Amino acid sequence: MNILIACDSFKDALDATAVCLAIEKGLLLANPAFQTRIFPLADGGEGLSDVLNYHLGLTKIEVEVQDPLSRKTKASYSLSHDQQTAFIEMAQAAGLQLLQNEERNPLKTSTFGVGEMVNHAIQCGAKRIVLGIGGSATNDLGIGMAAALGWQFLDEGKNELSPIGGNLGKIRSIVNPDLAKYEGITFDVMSDVKNPLLGPNGAAQVYSRQKGADDAAIFQLEKGAQNLLQAAKVPAEKAQIPGAGAAGGLGFGLVHFLNASLKSGIDTVMDLTHFDQQVAWADLIITGEGRLDSQTVHGKLIAGIVNRAKLKPAIALCGALDASPQTLKDLGLKAAFSITPKPCSLAEALAATAENLEKVAFSVGRLI
Repeated sequence: MNILIACDSFKDALDATAVCLAIEKGLLLANPAFQTRIFPLADGGEGLSDVLNYHLGLTKIEVEVQDPLSRKTKASYSLSHDQQTAFIEMAQAAGLQLLQNEERNPLKTSTFGVGEMVNHAIQCGAKRIVLGIGGSATNDLGIGMAAALGWQFLDEGKNELSPIGGNLGKIRSIVNPDLAKYEGITFDVMSDVKNPLLGPNGAAQVYSRQKGADDAAIFQLEKGAQNLLQAAKVPAEKAQIPGAGAAGGLGFGLVHFLNASLKSGIDTVMDLTHFDQQVAWADLIITGEGRLDSQTVHGKLIAGIVNRAKLKPAIALCGALDASPQTLKDLGLKAAFSITPKPCSLAEALAATAENLEKVAFSVGRLI
């Protein structure tokens, strides 16, 4: 049997390659006759750079940028062999994992470092910028990114504002840079969500709480987003574009400021890495990510894999399985298994991720 092991990272535990290797170890222990291939994937969030480098052999570029709280940090992005395409993982500069729990507050965080990465890539000659925008610590609608690229956001006294989420409601006017330097450069945005910018399914109300926002902050961020739209004279329909609410509204910001195209993160990664060729080889696909729940159907990695696999059976392994049988059926999975064997703390579960993946993969291997 040919088994393709195509998994995302398990956040805070293992990167995608390590997840695939642990599953492969368990499968081969169950049956050494299995033919296996590991194929680490990402849907646009954390780990994107490592996955693309694994498959495409890109050139890694290191750069010093600002983190979400304006501190200096080291980040990296990747350039294609001809240096015409840059692949940027926004989480490298503005990711939630860069902050301690007590530091998380989307009123104070900014995507400024993302703009610094974009600017560096352009100075290196890139004509196409591909950005993965999952895993953000921000809800600034991309004004930080834009500020790093030359936009200015002014209050009623014409004073320049710090480009953080808490200042969205203070913006009264916007000064554009010379846009000629961005002519001939295309921006493609990879997102794993389809949320609009505003409303009950929007950036602030759905995602900002996990970034440290309380009820008052969520209300302020929602009002701030509405104010930015008014200050920028943005048509209401642009805020409703699927994916505009991704990464705290960075999806919207990239569309508005840089005329970017929003695309499915997992579909783009699978196209870049020629995933379909691997599906043709496989008899069975084993996939996985840290959490499988009702959100998985909305552009997440497992949904993307099942959609591409079509008639090939797919089994998912996950850290937390919080999806109903109907959701799993709708996804098209043959089966799904949580790798958590017993009640334990999150720290204990994270520490045992590789061991637990191997154990469950072994059991799956004995069944198939």
